[in-house]
Amino acid sequence: MLRTARVWFTTLLLGAAACSAAAQDYPSRPIRLIVPFAPGGATDIPARLVAPKLSDALGQPVVVENRPGAGGIIGIEAAARSQPDGYTMLVATNGELVMNPSIYPKLPYDPFKDFIPVSIMVESPMLLVVPASSPFNSLGDIIAAAKEKPGALTYSTAGIGSTSHVLTEMLAAQAGIRLLHVPYKGGAPASQAVSTGEVAMALLNFGSAVNFVKGGKAKAIAVTSAKRHPGFPDWPTAIEGGARGFADAIWIGMAAPAGVPREIVNRMSGEVAKALRAPDVRERLAQLGGDALGTTSEEAAARIQREFPRYAEAIKKANIRPQ
Repeated sequence: MLRTARVWFTTLLLGAAACSAAAQDYPSRPIRLIVPFAPGGATDIPARLVAPKLSDALGQPVVVENRPGAGGIIGIEAAARSQPDGYTMLVATNGELVMNPSIYPKLPYDPFKDFIPVSIMVESPMLLVVPASSPFNSLGDIIAAAKEKPGALTYSTAGIGSTSHVLTEMLAAQAGIRLLHVPYKGGAPASQAVSTGEVAMALLNFGSAVNFVKGGKAKAIAVTSAKRHPGFPDWPTAIEGGARGFADAIWIGMAAPAGVPREIVNRMSGEVAKALRAPDVRERLAQLGGDALGTTSEEAAARIQREFPRYAEAIKKANIRPQ
């Protein structure tokens, strides 16, 4: 798989689709953004924020189409099988585009062969939280308790192989501890589990976790960014708490089906970057703990190339496999 990623990356940088009449006239009809999750979620919100900006810039309707199911696989497969004409784009996370190939041996899509990255739109740290009544007040407390009773402390996630699962195992590895995974069917029940005390902790999407903390249902223990979050400077990083070298984030990106002309990919990448620079978009994303990026296609490909082997190694060490 790593060799496949390298071949794909090299092809992306060196190859250039011939300029076609279709690319010159693009767009001449509505564009759809497939989001492989339900409306209102962390992946859906950025897509809906940029869609009207793209509509204004491109002169055609840009419509968000939610295709949830099977942990995002249904929507991603639909996008992969779409015509490579630039009228269907995928909005998904690094979980689906970078981690899943190392988790699922028989995916119905290959992110390295079936897609061309358009842009990494936004990234956001995760927040480690514990129930409001928990005796733990720092990551150091958790590490000490986990070392005293290895494998006893529980953590909830949105499911086996989810981003929260992979990153929590990476956090535990960096801290030198072993935790007990309790998977749930989605982010909402996983969040509810920590707020009610069913589990000892959870690594949650920053925007969702902030609401739990503000509502008094959970305590913030550590953010997964390299530096403290500017909006919440009192919350320490995981590195400060004892997980040396651990700094990671969820990112949401846009990709096009393989074969879309380079001119269309570059144009869409540029328009996405402009949309993300809009003050109202940046403000809304910041409220959710997100940092608007708007990278080029080449920058997105380079990041994926760097991240894939790191996640693959972590997934293998943690023996993360679908059931």
